[in-house]
Amino acid sequence: MRPTSTLHPESAPHSAVPDLPAVDAVTQPVVVALIGLPGAGKSVVARALEDQLGLRRVDRDLIRQAMFPRCRYSFVEKRAAFRGVLLALEINCMLGESSVIDGCTFSRCQDLRRVERVVHPHGFLPIALHLDCPPDVARRRIAADVAMNRHLARDRTPEIVSRVLANREPPPPGALRIDAALPAAEVCRLAVTAVAALARVQALPGQD
Repeated sequence: MRPTSTLHPESAPHSAVPDLPAVDAVTQPVVVALIGLPGAGKSVVARALEDQLGLRRVDRDLIRQAMFPRCRYSFVEKRAAFRGVLLALEINCMLGESSVIDGCTFSRCQDLRRVERVVHPHGFLPIALHLDCPPDVARRRIAADVAMNRHLARDRTPEIVSRVLANREPPPPGALRIDAALPAAEVCRLAVTAVAALARVQALPGQD
């Protein structure tokens, strides 16, 4: 994602995500790419953005499951599902609908650039939002999900955190950072507030 002056530098502390001013109209359609380790809480934040701001949630895990019901979770299957994500984003942009991308770690900056190339011709603002989660916290959350059978991906075990860390590139300098070790409600509040201010969009009626 291309850095913009409205995004807070990745090196800034958590306090760099402020209480942003309320806004009253949709003036800028957006595509939000959630960056973070498995277990960082991307799906929880994606659902909050979907529910409170009306963004369309594009979930790579759901796309992969639909494409490959007997998935082996191979690199080729994952890349095919990511192509499905890009196609869904393009269609949403053509329809004038803002999106949030779920199910991707965006550990490779080239994937963020691919998103950017899809959305920019349509005048959408790409927002890179990094949910910065300590690896041990991510592993504990995944272990709890496995115990409760709460995730679609069968390859999502605590060990996947180490595999992602081994190949992860730093988030882009313009990425907005949120401390994902905070309680989920606070992480969602910060994410919704930040995206709403950048997009100048209010929460849907009836939502806090």
